[in-house]
Parts: sequence; C-alpha cells; structure tokens
Amino acid sequence: MKSKKARCLRAMSHSTDELISVIVPVYNTGKEFLLECFESVRTQDYNNIELIVIDDGSTDEATENFCREYAENNENLVKYVRQKNAGVSVARQNGLSLSDGRCVMFLDSDDSLEQGSVKKMLEVLVKENADAVVGEDYVREGIDDVMVYEKLDILKALFDNVNASFGWALWGKLFDASAMKKYYKAYDDIYYGEDLLVNAEFFSHAQKAVVINEKVYNYRADNDLSATHQKITPKKLSLIRMWQLMWGIYSAHGLTDEAERIKANYYDSVRNGLIECECYHYDNYRKLSREYRTILKKNYSDIKSNKHVNAKYKYIIAIYFIWLFKAKKMLLRIKQ
Repeated sequence: MKSKKARCLRAMSHSTDELISVIVPVYNTGKEFLLECFESVRTQDYNNIELIVIDDGSTDEATENFCREYAENNENLVKYVRQKNAGVSVARQNGLSLSDGRCVMFLDSDDSLEQGSVKKMLEVLVKENADAVVGEDYVREGIDDVMVYEKLDILKALFDNVNASFGWALWGKLFDASAMKKYYKAYDDIYYGEDLLVNAEFFSHAQKAVVINEKVYNYRADNDLSATHQKITPKKLSLIRMWQLMWGIYSAHGLTDEAERIKANYYDSVRNGLIECECYHYDNYRKLSREYRTILKKNYSDIKSNKHVNAKYKYIIAIYFIWLFKAKKMLLRIKQ
C-alpha cells in the first residue's frame, strides 16, 4: 500500500466566490444540443465561471461555426479552441491546460447543467473542505442527502457505486483544479471506461469527497451518436487495457478485494474481445485473437480461483479454450 504521505494531496482552501472552469469537448454535435449545453452554463446563478470549449476537429462545418459564433458573442465567458481530432481525453486535457479556475467541471456537449448546480456544489465543497463534490443526474431514493467519504473509502465507494452513486463518468462532479491537473492523464487509445480511469486516479489521491443526493446534471440518453450507444465497435476492445490499468491503481493502494473484482472484469473483457474478434473480424483480428487466447490460457488457474468471475464464464472459458484446442489437435492427427 502507498504511504499516507504519498497519497495525500490536500487542495488549498476554497471560497464561495472563486472562478469555476467548465470544460466542454465538442465533436460534430448538433447546434440545438450545443445551444442548450452552453446556455446551461451561461445562465447559472453563479457568475464567476469560464466556459472552455474544445472543438476536437469536428468535420461538421455547422458545429465549428456555431462554436465560433457563440464564443464571439460571449467573449467574457467562453474560451474557444479548435484542435486536430485527437479524442475526448486529449480535448479535456487541453481544456485543463487553458483553465484558470480553482475548481473544474466536465460537461458533455449534448448534455446540460441543472440550474443552480455550480453554486450548490461549490458551497458544499467549501463547507466540507473536500477535494471533490459528486452530484446526480436524478434524485435517488433510499440514500442520505449528503454522504462523506475519506481516503481509501472514496476509492471503494467509487467502484462499488452502490450506497451513493459516484457515477463512473466525469460529468456531474466538481473537482479541485490543481489536483485534477496534477493527476489527469490523457488516454488516446482508450475509448470506453476512460472516465472511470480518470476518476480512480484522482480519487486515489484525494482525502475527502462528498456525494450529494441532488440533481445537478441533465444527461441526454436519446443521442444515438453517443459512444455509449455504439454496440458493435472495435473501440470497445480498449476496455481490456482500461481494466488492466484500474487493477494497477487499486492493487497499489492495497484494496485487495476490489482489485480482484476488477481483475474479473479484465478477464471478462478479454473473453468478450476474443469472441468479438472471431465474430466480426476486426482489423488485425487474428493477431488480437491469439493475444487474447494466450492471456486466458496463461491465467486460467487464476480465472478459476477468482470468486468474482461468474461461474458460467469459467465454464465457457474451460470449454472453449481447452476442449476446442484438444479437438483441433485430434483433427490434425486424423489429417496426418
């Protein structure tokens, strides 16, 4: 386990009138969504906000034009930058480098902030002297209005996501900006689960986080262009590396049970990746299939002993990766 000193990064005390940076990565988002998103920031009852819009190389000219026009019409609020397409992770990192706020929020370009959310979250952050405040996209029944977590209990609550919903996304959270800048890592090769990874890295160094059971964010679930709605895509293979990195964070902090559960997710992602490669013949699928097969064969004993791996998955793995290989060998002998 890392020492207490190693994980300690206390943010400087915050005030209820400080600058808040809201970072919005944009890529080919419809202007009706963008207008709702940007206006939800501009019309907050908290006025000391900067809106940082990072156009991630949109190919839709209307998206680029709208962002530029909105920035020109709201120059006291908006910082606008257009970058070469590099993905949402890099766009957020560039937004962080441009930000001057002492706290930072991330907002997806097809979503919006609930009115009054910035002021409310900052007030809680200051009152609790916390490193982050987590809000909700709807009020949940059966949990406390305010839940406080400290040190490693924050990481446990983040992964469990049960008693209070931390949410694995970056949106709906107010972070200390200095800590986020220090620990944010851009992953240009991880397309699914990157938000969870960033959260885990940040909260692994946090001393205190507060969850409020209050709606602060409006999540749009009807956008078919959202990555979460793309069911079949080779980009989902990046979940394998994401879970591997997550395992490293949790195991480094001595959270053994959580690390084993994460490892079970890793094995499931490898198995799913193998099946998808065989079914959909992604680019370079033969090489990937061999790689995933090797991982599962090499770790088969660990898979069997991991109590968090679903029993049916153990059975499928046993059948597919042992008996199939035996059948292939028998066929080869017959041909010879």
